[in-house]
Amino acid sequence: MQLALRIVFGACLALGPLALAGCAAGPARPPSSLTSPPSLLEALRAGGHVIYMRHMNADVGRDVPGAGEWWKKCGEGHRMLSERGRAEATRIGEAIRRLGIPISEVRSSEYCRAVETARLLALGDPKTDARLNGWPVWKAVDPDRGLERLAEGTRALLAGRPVQGNVLLISHKQDFPHPAAPVLAELDDGESAIFTPDGRGGFALRGRIKPEEWAQMEGRK
Repeated sequence: MQLALRIVFGACLALGPLALAGCAAGPARPPSSLTSPPSLLEALRAGGHVIYMRHMNADVGRDVPGAGEWWKKCGEGHRMLSERGRAEATRIGEAIRRLGIPISEVRSSEYCRAVETARLLALGDPKTDARLNGWPVWKAVDPDRGLERLAEGTRALLAGRPVQGNVLLISHKQDFPHPAAPVLAELDDGESAIFTPDGRGGFALRGRIKPEEWAQMEGRK
């Protein structure tokens, strides 16, 4: 699918713990007031958005929850980035810098594959944030409300308006009932969803970018 066809709009309001935040589940027709929206690249260059990126390809090893904080023990009990994933992270980081997209803050989950993705992107000093951890951790920590708390925490991050530039979140696919936004249950490895906070506790889905599409954006600059 061409990048231009992947630019989607949806209105999201943080209505409650189990609300879907009103995000569009798929491509939607822009409202009449947005008949000539700026391109996704122009929007990102202007700043004010939250980029939710799923970690890069990770097919080395497998997730086997164990005792303690097993997800932080790189190479022990969970999947790690593949060589392809490492190369993709480096290429995407280089493309974002060449495109002139300002990144003011980088946060990642505590999983090693997310931390390594953030490090290889080289777009700023990444900080880990437990709110971005994968759902198995949250389910283990709080069997009753773990998934709800994960969705709540993610919505808070997506609704936070950047003071300057864009905020980059490196996290995981939320393939469970009632994710923070429907699109987060669909992301492939390395794919990004772009959100625009509305300044009132809500956010809108602006578009999606697959790993290879950053290079396509370079060709349009």
